[in-house]
Amino acid sequence: MHIDDIEIFLTLVRTFNLSKTAEQLHLSQSTVSRRLTVLENNIGIKLFERKRGQKKIKVTPKGQQFIFIAQRWSTLWQEIHSLRNTAPHLSLAIGSVDSLNTTFLLPFYQKLIKHTPKTKLKIITSTSPELYELLEKHEIDIGFVLREISSKNIISEQVFREPMVVISMSNYNDKRKGIHPSDLDPHFEILLNWSPTYMIWHNYWWDPYISGRIEVDTTSIIVESLKDNPGHWSIVPKSVALHALLSHNLYVYELTDPPPDRICYKITHRYPNSIVVQKTELINDYIHDII
Repeated sequence: MHIDDIEIFLTLVRTFNLSKTAEQLHLSQSTVSRRLTVLENNIGIKLFERKRGQKKIKVTPKGQQFIFIAQRWSTLWQEIHSLRNTAPHLSLAIGSVDSLNTTFLLPFYQKLIKHTPKTKLKIITSTSPELYELLEKHEIDIGFVLREISSKNIISEQVFREPMVVISMSNYNDKRKGIHPSDLDPHFEILLNWSPTYMIWHNYWWDPYISGRIEVDTTSIIVESLKDNPGHWSIVPKSVALHALLSHNLYVYELTDPPPDRICYKITHRYPNSIVVQKTELINDYIHDII
């Protein structure tokens, strides 16, 4: 496939008109029609329904599916062109779950940004399973996840583990030595599903279908929900609690019968990109310093 044919195809998808496409691309209508035929012959797919003498055309079902491929092809060509015409630079794509991005990894990113030589840093927030998939496809270079998933191409390494604690706007003066799960009213809980093992522990103590409970999917919502609902409580990793204490007047309590510790894993590809190989020692040193 030639990039000019791809651009003609994508323009036709926008205009559905041969003459308008020819006008926008400064080509003759016959050239547009001929190049479209060449593209269809090259890929063996009929992309448009068109009749002699009619300027308007209709995309075939196969043509609809080809739009996404053509857009990716065009993007890749632009990246190749940019690579050819710009000076070499280092780039690093890091993926992490939300709760690690906003707490543990923030100083890590700040260190990388200040490092010389300068590195283009791309940060992606997603779930643990999705981060494994992104790493498999080399769409990220390193991932920080909360569970291990078996994969022959991915190496998993435990970075740290931390206890889970209770946070609340309420001051339980009689609970300074810790709170037992039975002391907490589940009707006032703000719940985040931290992991399958956490939910097994959680559902042992409280009815999973209790009324009044607030369920959230990001750590940032927890603190805001606590502020808006005095008397409520939530169980979070200790790093999340410490980060929240920096800007909010919260109380933090240990659990006398706690859930399993939360474990953070660093995942890398068995066959990493050169930038990861170059910066492995630096990355490990930064992580060690932060821990």
